[in-house]
Amino acid sequence: MAVVKIDKSLLKGVKKLIKEKSMKIKYSNAKQFVDIAVLEKLKREGR
Repeated sequence: MAVVKIDKSLLKGVKKLIKEKSMKIKYSNAKQFVDIAVLEKLKREGR
């Protein structure tokens, strides 16, 4: 497993977003949010 650091202000925004009631079911934690975001970006880029 590799470790990738994220900017503190971005991480703060992610944590705030996943605490919203409408997002709790989709994202259980910040790591899952980042994983999904990266996967979606790679799909859009055709990778």
